[in-house]
Amino acid sequence: MNFLKKRETPVQNIAYIGIFSAVNIVFVLLSSLLPILFLLLVFILPLTSMIVTIYCKKRYYPVYFITTMALCLAVTAGFSIFDSFIYVLPSLITGFLFGILIEKGVNALYIVEINTIVQFILTFLTFLFIDKVITNINFYEAIFQTLGLADFKFKGVLTNIFTYIVAQIQIFITYVFVSYEAKRLNIEINLEVKYRFVLYCLYFIDLLLSIFSILYFPDYALLFALLMLPIILYELMELIGRKDKFIYASLFASFVIFIFLFAYAYQKMPAGTSLTLIHIFFALITIIDLIFNYCFHKKTNTIK
Repeated sequence: MNFLKKRETPVQNIAYIGIFSAVNIVFVLLSSLLPILFLLLVFILPLTSMIVTIYCKKRYYPVYFITTMALCLAVTAGFSIFDSFIYVLPSLITGFLFGILIEKGVNALYIVEINTIVQFILTFLTFLFIDKVITNINFYEAIFQTLGLADFKFKGVLTNIFTYIVAQIQIFITYVFVSYEAKRLNIEINLEVKYRFVLYCLYFIDLLLSIFSILYFPDYALLFALLMLPIILYELMELIGRKDKFIYASLFASFVIFIFLFAYAYQKMPAGTSLTLIHIFFALITIIDLIFNYCFHKKTNTIK
């Protein structure tokens, strides 16, 4: 029997939901008993939710959502109930969104970008809700104290970046699984960016938001820079994939320019925002990509 296949009947769907609800509970319990395993929990939960979304009929997902949350809250009550809010709840939502976007044929780059942002926001709001409404305990502050960083000056910056990186890894692991299983599900992953100018618009909007953050919300400035990392990596991989000596020369020149400008401006930036100068390199990559896509006729490669 093929475990990874579409479920058609109500019995098949309910049984499948039961299995993955149990899988989630096992991981929650393991992470509660051995806290070091929380990393495994963080990276597995979006994947299980996405699997249920793709293999089960959508009308059964609320059953999966409610069952998983109720059981996780029940089994962790009294010793680790907050794991269900911090890890399970956001992952149930992003896993479902990921599955829906894949089936709708949304471009893979946008899927990764959208789900990473959603996962970050949900995780951030969950911590905030627990802190302000339930326990009045700041979990991030507790982590800093455990690591001996209670007096660290830029805890806000580090908190945002850590949450974002974890969200990015979660979504990336889910995407890798989907890519591997796509053929077996007869699902075609859309790898082509048809309207490339949208990427450029998104980047320069993000650049403006970063500049605004540097001036008014410095704790979020580096976060805005990292939000565009998947798009920049996509552009960079496509440029390298063209195997054009002029592109290689342009990339090398942009890197040299970035190093000099970074070294010159680093000390002049407001405290805690110096690393946002990575935008210099991002902007140069985007400009090179724009020039070679619109000013020179080259066949666009597809990242696979």
